[in-house]
Amino acid sequence: MTKQGTWEEAVNLFLKDWEKKKEVIGALVCGSYITGNPSEHSDIDLHIILANKTKWRERGNKFVNGFLIEYFANPPKQIKKYFDEDFGDNSYQAPIMFITGKVLFDKEGEIAKLKHIAQKIKNKKFPKLSKVPFELKKYSLWDNLDNLHDNYKKNRDDFYYIYYNYLRQIYETYARYKRVSVINVDKTYSIFTDAATLKKYLEKDFPDKKFVNLFLKSLKIGSRESMLKNFEELLAYIFDSMNGFNVDGWKIKSPVDK
Repeated sequence: MTKQGTWEEAVNLFLKDWEKKKEVIGALVCGSYITGNPSEHSDIDLHIILANKTKWRERGNKFVNGFLIEYFANPPKQIKKYFDEDFGDNSYQAPIMFITGKVLFDKEGEIAKLKHIAQKIKNKKFPKLSKVPFELKKYSLWDNLDNLHDNYKKNRDDFYYIYYNYLRQIYETYARYKRVSVINVDKTYSIFTDAATLKKYLEKDFPDKKFVNLFLKSLKIGSRESMLKNFEELLAYIFDSMNGFNVDGWKIKSPVDK
């Protein structure tokens, strides 16, 4: 779809109907049109802030002048829940949207408060993995390698599909172990290779350069044999970094669910 005019004009046109609603007290636009380097596929992320007493929320998409606007209408208490949920998933995604976003209007000062809360969350370090989840994640990664060996020997057509899904699990587990952000799959490569992307998303270099190099090496498509070898090398490295793992005799004891 051909874009007409500027993204600002599209947002202002979109907001005309929303601004008439008594519940609407603010709006903030974020994403690539604010942080820089939007592509032809970039949409406009628009947060519409509703009054605290509002009992509903809405999310949707609409093309305006050729620009796709993805909008999120929520009261502040719901947005705070999104902040907490993201942090629980080792992500600063929602807080960063508010930290870097541009305020269009803020009738009651709620966006300013949300920006302050978002920054406090961004300054927090993710919690350390507790023993049981940590050990279970390590076993799961070993089991993935065993499954990949089985797939390789059977020469199945889904080798590549399984291989890249298992690589993602290695990255997520190690990022949680290192207590850093788990970045969305479409941005992981850029976070590892592009300083501008790091700055855009307020991230720091991954704290283990050798892991990054081994991970990027594992992304390269080659023979199944070489890919399996790269996977083994990467997994052996993180097991060594995470105090080792030996499936022979492995066990974990924990309380039953109440």
